[in-house]
Order: sequence, then structure tokens, then C-alpha cells
Amino acid sequence: MDQLPIVGGIISSIQGEVRPPSPPIVNHGKRMVGYFTNWGANHFPPSMVPVNELTHLNYAFAKINKQTGEVALSDPHTDTERHFRPAGAAQAAQGEVAPVDPTEGGKNLYGCLGAFYLMKKHNRNLKVMLSIGGSKYSSAFENIEYIHWRNTFVQSAVKIVEDCGLDGIDVDFESPKNTQQGGYYARLIKELRSDLNALAQKNQQPRNQYLLSVAAPCGDDNIKHLDIKDMNQNLDFWNLMAYDFAGSWSKVADHQANLKGTNAQDLSVEKAVKAYEVHGVAPQKLVIGIPLYGRTSENTEGIGKPFHGSSTRVYRDLPLAGAKVHNDTHIGASFSYDNHKRELISFDTPEIAKEKAEYIKKQNLGGAMFWELSGDKSLQSSDNLVKVVHNNLGQLEKRENELRYPHSKYDNLKGGMGGGH
Repeated sequence: MDQLPIVGGIISSIQGEVRPPSPPIVNHGKRMVGYFTNWGANHFPPSMVPVNELTHLNYAFAKINKQTGEVALSDPHTDTERHFRPAGAAQAAQGEVAPVDPTEGGKNLYGCLGAFYLMKKHNRNLKVMLSIGGSKYSSAFENIEYIHWRNTFVQSAVKIVEDCGLDGIDVDFESPKNTQQGGYYARLIKELRSDLNALAQKNQQPRNQYLLSVAAPCGDDNIKHLDIKDMNQNLDFWNLMAYDFAGSWSKVADHQANLKGTNAQDLSVEKAVKAYEVHGVAPQKLVIGIPLYGRTSENTEGIGKPFHGSSTRVYRDLPLAGAKVHNDTHIGASFSYDNHKRELISFDTPEIAKEKAEYIKKQNLGGAMFWELSGDKSLQSSDNLVKVVHNNLGQLEKRENELRYPHSKYDNLKGGMGGGH
């Protein structure tokens, strides 16, 4: 596999700055990972992202060419061209900053990615990662067995990291159909790690400066196809998609993100965690997904009863008027039920989010992940789930992001260290 060119052992000077390589500042605190979707940028722009509550922001989703394997931004205008501005000075003070003035010369990075790059300057603990795939683009992985497909995938993905000032890659392949495909997925992860490390060496950075994670399934039927041991050797952490345990496909109304099960057969966060640990994944590498949405079961008498009709509701709109909320702290699950409408909605309340944060601490897990950030209530609300988990998770991981991208195609990323450092 072709590697990125590697710079020799001299200290590079970039725009007059001499900077020797130094290891990133790291401790073993918890991660707070939030997914941001580019298709939601109109109603939830970068200025609304709670960047000071997060350690990692996963930018979703880059697309994949099914035939060639090339990774590309799915909405270049929103991602790199559009000019986002903060609503006011108060937001700017929180780290929500405007991109470079559009009157400046040169070819500059704007869009959501430009805004997040500047936020990285003001919050050096915020790492921004490119999420590739998701449910819309996962079908493109069907040619993953071909080495030329994987080579193109890896090289194009790493080039976006370099061009757009990112801190790593999050792969969201939902999900390998068999163990053979799972084996090729492990190869892809290994090849990504190799090229990310080569990029770090080229930029005079520590070997593992650029991060690599995956969005990982929680159901046994999907977990069994993964080569977890091989993948784990090259991943910094696993984002467990600990939701959608129940939905329109279910036979009865049920919990969609329960922490524990009532019996050994039940799908649960706890059961998924044990499945990965059995395959050698350290608890500190398992990040637990928390949904910022609910799943409805309509025309039902309640949990465990048949239903007819299902949809999703964003958390910020829940609970609906007329519905009564039920928290089951024994299994770490919650739902609302409207007796008049006969509608049940499974979603995480602040009480259950706090219980999950306590579970993460007690089990020494890697942190919490949120799908997806626009679904949360206002950051000023006491019921904002990101804030609830942040305030109950304990000490967060401290690991400095990267700002120097001397080989980026964008002029405003080449200097890297100016302003806000």
C-alpha cells in the first residue's frame, strides 16, 4: 500500500515557526463525543454546538464512491464554503467564533469545518473527527475486499484530514454482513492507522497524534461479524451505538436504549459492553452512545404490548404534552406514555442520563457519545442531556488537538498556531 511521504528527522520550520515534536497532553479521563450532522446546519449551525462540554466532535458524514472507494465531503458548500457567523459577542466568548473574514485573500477554509477549526484554537481540548459512512453510505462498503478500493479510501480520507484541519477519522460502517467482510473491515482500519501515523510523522507530530475510532454495533447478530481483536489494535476508541434496541421492526413496544436487561436474552448497554470486553477491548476504550431522540410505539397498552405504528421524535420536543414520564432506574430506561393517545415514547430522561454517567464511571468505561447534537434541549436548560452527562461523568480526558497543517490546500490552515493559541 502506498504510504504518504515521510519527512526525515529534522525539525521543520513552517512560516518562520520552529516547533520540535512533543507528545500530546493526555490523561485517562472520560471522553465526551458528539455527532454533528452537516444536513442539520441550517437549524443547528456550528455556533450552537456545546463545544466546551465535548472532548470530540464527529462531523457526519463523508460519502464513499462505491466503485472506487474514494471518500469525499457530502456537501462541499456547507462543509467548506458557506460563511457561518456567531449570533453575538456572548457566543463568541464561549468559543463560538466566526471564520476568517471573506475579504481576506488566498484560498481559505470556511463552512462548518472552517468554523470548527477556529473553535479548536479557542478550546485546545476539542478534537474534530471526520465520520465516514453512516446508514446512507454504508452500502458503499460492499467492495471493501478489493485492495485498490481500500487504498483509495484510505488515501482520500487522510487527505481530507490534512486539508480540513481535522484530528482523525471515525468510520461508521453499518454493518459487515459476514465474518469475511468483517475481516476486510479490520484490514481497512489497520491501513487507515498506518497512513494516519505517516501523516503525523510527515507533520513532525507524535505517532498517534491523529485519532481513529468506529461507530460500533451492540446487537449480537452484528457484533459476531467483526474481527474485534484486530480492529482494537488500531483503534483509539469504540463508539457503541447503544440505542435502537427496539423500533418499528419490534414485535412489542420496548425500551430502545436500556442500560440493563430484565433477563439474559435482552439487548442492553451492559450486555454489549461485556461482549466487547470478552474479545479483549479495555473498558477505557468503550464509549457509550446516548440517543438524543425517542422512538414511538403507537396504539399500544405499554411496554411489552403489541403496537401499530412507529416513528422518531427529537429529544428537545419530549415529553409531549399530556404524556406521563416513567423512569425505571432498575434497568436504566425511561419512557413517556399518553393514555389518551395510547402512545409510548422510549427516550432517555435526565435521570436516566445521569444513571448512565454513573455506570460509565463505576465500570471505568471510556466516556459517553451523543447521536446527534441537534436533538438536545437548549444548553441553558437543566434538562440538556450533554450537560447532565458532562456534569456527572467526572474528570474529562485532556488531549491537545492539532492546529498545524502545513500541507493543507487551504491557506488559513498552513500557519496553524496564530490566534487563540
